[in-house]
Amino acid sequence: MRVKHKDVDFRISRRTLWIGMKAYPLHNVTRVQPLEYSVNHGWTVTTYLRQAGAWIGLGLVGLVILGCIGDTLPAAVSVAYVVVVLGMLTVHTVRLVRRLTFPRLYALSVATAGTPHAALVSTDKNLIYDLAHRVVDAIDNPAMEFAIRVDHIDIVHGDKYGGDKVEGDKIVTDGWS
Repeated sequence: MRVKHKDVDFRISRRTLWIGMKAYPLHNVTRVQPLEYSVNHGWTVTTYLRQAGAWIGLGLVGLVILGCIGDTLPAAVSVAYVVVVLGMLTVHTVRLVRRLTFPRLYALSVATAGTPHAALVSTDKNLIYDLAHRVVDAIDNPAMEFAIRVDHIDIVHGDKYGGDKVEGDKIVTDGWS
């Protein structure tokens, strides 16, 4: 999981909400909702224990087998096996630490006639709540104009971009998975 920060323009102009290059006509917006996303620590630790336990079990079984075979294999095979098992344990431990220290995120969900989109993601709760109020105010006030530059967070899991369930809704995100 990688986190990419990028500055995007958030503006309301001529009855259109612009977030970066995405445009949402205000008359088509059916719901604007600030959402909160935090890491599920229980699931994260359980997943780590399952994966680490599997690698420890594989390592112990492999060492018993290598011990039974004895001198028929070169020492480099045993060393390579131990290095691979310890390397995988290190990878899973680093992932655990990253996930447990991941900050709480706030998303501005914008729904039109289709699926709600997490149009803007930030670590600043007050900013997301303020922007949600401004969008609602702009729906009621056609003459409203507003512009601000904000830090948007993209969360990338490997090569796949997708969405996460937040508050029970599947939030489709462009670049946040």
